[in-house]
Amino acid sequence: MSEKPSLPSRLAAVLPLGLDLRAYHLSTPPTPVPTLFAPLKGHDEEATLCESHFLAVSSPEHEGRKEVLVYAIEILVFTTQSLVTLFVSKADSSGFSSRLNQQKGSPSAVAAITSTFIQFLLEPRLSSSRVVLSLFARSQNQYLFPGSSENAGKHILDDRQLIKWWCRVLDRVLRLPNDDLVATAHLLVPGCDRAETKAFFPPSSRADPSSDPKWVNSYPVDLLVADPSIPPRHVVPRLPDDPKARFLEDLDGDFIDEEGRWRSVKTLDQFWEMMSYRQECSAGRLVGFLWLVFSRSQANHPTLSQLEQTGQTENFARPPTHTSLVTPVNSQQYETGVTDPNAPTASDLKMIVEPNSPPSSSPIHPEPESKPLDQMQNTDRGAPAPEPAEKSMLPTIGETRGELVIGTTQYQALMDHLLQTDFAGEALAADATKSWVDKALELSMVASFGHPIHGRAAPVLVPSTAPDIVSSARVNMLTGVRKKRKVDVMDNSNTNSAGAAQVAAVTTTNTLSAGLVRKKPKS
Repeated sequence: MSEKPSLPSRLAAVLPLGLDLRAYHLSTPPTPVPTLFAPLKGHDEEATLCESHFLAVSSPEHEGRKEVLVYAIEILVFTTQSLVTLFVSKADSSGFSSRLNQQKGSPSAVAAITSTFIQFLLEPRLSSSRVVLSLFARSQNQYLFPGSSENAGKHILDDRQLIKWWCRVLDRVLRLPNDDLVATAHLLVPGCDRAETKAFFPPSSRADPSSDPKWVNSYPVDLLVADPSIPPRHVVPRLPDDPKARFLEDLDGDFIDEEGRWRSVKTLDQFWEMMSYRQECSAGRLVGFLWLVFSRSQANHPTLSQLEQTGQTENFARPPTHTSLVTPVNSQQYETGVTDPNAPTASDLKMIVEPNSPPSSSPIHPEPESKPLDQMQNTDRGAPAPEPAEKSMLPTIGETRGELVIGTTQYQALMDHLLQTDFAGEALAADATKSWVDKALELSMVASFGHPIHGRAAPVLVPSTAPDIVSSARVNMLTGVRKKRKVDVMDNSNTNSAGAAQVAAVTTTNTLSAGLVRKKPKS
């Protein structure tokens, strides 16, 4: 079987010829974490693993100019027996994209890097029965690069432009060629009705048949949980630093009856309606919640009542004693609740990827014992040899591991270090970049980090009216003025963030020249 292309080779293939970057990809081993979905009363939490992936790209040292980080994105991967969730946690640019010297009118390098990195993490996991990519788009001045909002080269998109940018970027991922997959995109913008939400969809959605749309204004509850009729607190995931999770926690603190229902919010529709009144969604800015769902079959999950009729309720609702957490789960296993009795348990897997790691109560980044990279990448020399079922999981883990694989304690220390730097100005940004790279080397105990990327894609100039550049139709001053809203046109040479992504915003209008305006003749 041919080896799949590495992340550096993928990036080189999509970046234009002559564009040079340096890529830094680091990750953590899969680590047990609390479940994303609150379990039903009387049921155990579903065993869940999380691994963090962070990609930073820089403009390398050139002609006396020091290296500077220009873009970074963090993606968390949560794995259970029934569902794999990729959560785009943060993305941001530093305001120095102009150093890339992209030809004016060429496709966005940041958009290409973002979609390629997502595809790289997504593809090996599509063999699972169901995979979801999730993010929320919220416009802010800066996420990962402190002080970067002061840089004149950083163009910050407003809320509407940001949501449209992410829809276009994710549309590239949604339309990956794969005949065996059913893929749909779902968007909710609290406070917007169906027609308003549809305006955020990418231009390509207009060509999709109405009988089988790729983009839908809905929350894909029936694709994420076994029984969508259970109380809403059990069907919305609690992702880190997510407005939904904070709302769930507030509702849990109010009241929960014996059936797991809240006093104030009774249905899922009420939950999303109330989200529009939350401060994060009502402080003058819109927030977009996006999901890309990939499944192997169009068949819906069996409901609990259906399982009760076949006597399979206990096997399905509760995680079995032996759960394959990383090995792909085929549809037959999932629909019947039957698992491989020889599959390793969560503790078995932890022994493989994090030997001798102490338990932790941290919900996102538990703290394993600090280990050098060469030990992190191999099984513990004192541990028993892995069983065949355990070995089958290692390629899945290894296909997307970072150039550096560090423990969650070191990973969090490196992220905290980045947030303590200063990118307000090119000189400060260069110092901050060197400081962050040096910190990564110190924590990982390796001699070098970073991979040079030399773009090799044939340069393509995109017309200014192309769908990938223009995020909405141009406004004719005589026929189509929108109230209090600027038309969203992206400058593709500068993009930025996920939990927020900031991109260039330019207002474009069409007006009739004086020579074309005819006066009505007097009678």
